[in-house]
Amino acid sequence: MKPRLLILGALAVAAALIIGLVYLRGGGTPSRKETGKTVVAATIYPLFDLTRNVAGENAEVKLILPPGASPHLFEFSPRQLKELQNVKTVFAIGHGLDDWAAQVIHVAPEARLIVVDHGIDLRKSGGTEENGAEIKREHEPGPTDPHYWLHLGNARQIVDNIAKELIEEDPAHADAYGANAQAYKDKLAAEERRLKEALAPARGRPILTFHDAWYYFAEDFGLEIVGTLEPAAGEEPTPRYLAELQREVKMKRIRIIFIEPQLSTAVLKSFAEDNALSVAELDPLGGVEGRKTYLDLMEFNADSIQKALNE
Repeated sequence: MKPRLLILGALAVAAALIIGLVYLRGGGTPSRKETGKTVVAATIYPLFDLTRNVAGENAEVKLILPPGASPHLFEFSPRQLKELQNVKTVFAIGHGLDDWAAQVIHVAPEARLIVVDHGIDLRKSGGTEENGAEIKREHEPGPTDPHYWLHLGNARQIVDNIAKELIEEDPAHADAYGANAQAYKDKLAAEERRLKEALAPARGRPILTFHDAWYYFAEDFGLEIVGTLEPAAGEEPTPRYLAELQREVKMKRIRIIFIEPQLSTAVLKSFAEDNALSVAELDPLGGVEGRKTYLDLMEFNADSIQKALNE
């Protein structure tokens, strides 16, 4: 190798090392002392958006799970953890969905981990006796179903829970947090009324989903979930499970299965072909173009169901 190339290579390595050292010695997220704002974090995008609507301009809200990633498969990188070292409170869904949030304590020992489920009527995972009783034989209702944010009534309760914790963390801005929470709950209630009216023709209609995230949503809008292709997130169905699901699909004359953008659907192809199912999309997390807010996300899902059932 020519001497000039060797020198350029050495300079590139040195530059990379310097950049790395600067990053590692950096302070991550600026502290409250530096910005004048309380710094909090939320584990998933819908919770992040609910939190920032309550926080307004008085608190900085950090999102932990990147848009497009699945909370069921997430692992922190050292860089992501470091960016949370000045966080005072981490808002989480809990119940196995984002238990990885507890690792924040390694970089922020005084941070509080708040599960936002207080006051919410939680349900067990695995369907109900009414939908998929036969399918359920191998998968009896297990731990709590954590997808409770996909119900607009629950979202209003989550907003109250977030406001309470922000007021406790930053009492100087209590009035602002309270006013923000009430204004946003009014928007959530108006959206719930509008979407329920739009989905009224779909009430009682059976649907098939890829993943068991949609029981709270179905409850809010009066839909019936016949079953899910995956018994649980990331769990492949057994031949017996698929045979029972196929029987349900035929009996209920299901023609569409709803997939999710964050999950691999490799297992879906043959089942969809064998049962002549077309595919539509539901998104439990959002954070991508067209779904940058919780309200956008819920509207997207309602529209997707409305269009699919009208085909």
